[in-house]
Amino acid sequence: MDIPWEKNEKGRFWKLLMVRPETLAGRGGVAAFFHRGVKPGWVFVCAAADLSDLLSRAQDDSTITEYEARGGVYVTWSFVKPEFRDGVVAHLRRTLRPELATAALDGNRTSSAAPIPVNPPS
Repeated sequence: MDIPWEKNEKGRFWKLLMVRPETLAGRGGVAAFFHRGVKPGWVFVCAAADLSDLLSRAQDDSTITEYEARGGVYVTWSFVKPEFRDGVVAHLRRTLRPELATAALDGNRTSSAAPIPVNPPS
């Protein structure tokens, strides 16, 4: 399945601390966090019924923001229907291999859902 990943007006991932979460109020989907720096990498992938709440909490979550020191934390998201979110997260966690397998950001959820193949953020 090909899903669109949100980018800023320059066609790049959003800098987490620059996102205005309230613009996403009431919209659910899947979010992927990335850090730049000497060894760039994926930080975390999760789903939420309200991306506004998720990104607001991510901006205050020291487990996520500690990656600011590694070149900045960036985020992208896709508006995925609720019935597909867990499977998309399972697939992305398997393929992107984020540094955090679980985080308080999504209640330390693990997924036993069957992976749903989607294009990774790029």
